[in-house]
Amino acid sequence: MALGACASRGGDIPYAPADFGPPEKAVPSDAAYDLPLGPLDMLKVSVFRVPELSGDYQVDAKGNLDLPLIGPISVREKTPQNLALELERRYGATYLNNPDITVRVTSSNLNSVTVEGGVNGPGIYTLPGKTTLIGAIALARGISINDGNPRRVVIFRKSDGKTMAAAFDLISIRRGEMEDPVIYPGDTVVVDSSTLRPLYRDLLMSMPLISLFTRL
Repeated sequence: MALGACASRGGDIPYAPADFGPPEKAVPSDAAYDLPLGPLDMLKVSVFRVPELSGDYQVDAKGNLDLPLIGPISVREKTPQNLALELERRYGATYLNNPDITVRVTSSNLNSVTVEGGVNGPGIYTLPGKTTLIGAIALARGISINDGNPRRVVIFRKSDGKTMAAAFDLISIRRGEMEDPVIYPGDTVVVDSSTLRPLYRDLLMSMPLISLFTRL
């Protein structure tokens, strides 16, 4: 793991808060599609017999989904089924005759973690069992030696339709000065970097210091 000499802590997200625990509720796999949608969810929208409107889309940091023809639509408090019904209504009002639309969550694999930002291999990885933050970074082939900031790594965790976040310092963890937190299925780990996608940079800047449980 590269430990950049110029790396520093920063941002409003609290470091290693004492009450940053596991998700409040364990979600059975057959209920995954009934969870409220939220920021960073990856969705597959299928419009029957209209491939031009079908595709994979990602919810942005503010909880909006930008779709062809109808533009941004908020997914807050909506399940995939609720969203599909609203899309049918919106597309049917102007563009399509009795559209048949389905929405499926593709990034809610309950055995995976998403690692983004300044790592050598960003992506979605299957957890091999109990895994800590250091292990999750290792799955993504370590911190980028040129661009990753090991002192500012944020874990986003979704629970009951809310998102909580906590920052961690990998250098302090390596030195035994900070606990190496357990990573849970569905977590998103973001390593700060200058080339971080705007979607994640918005999230890193949007969480207030005083509230771990904040609807994004």
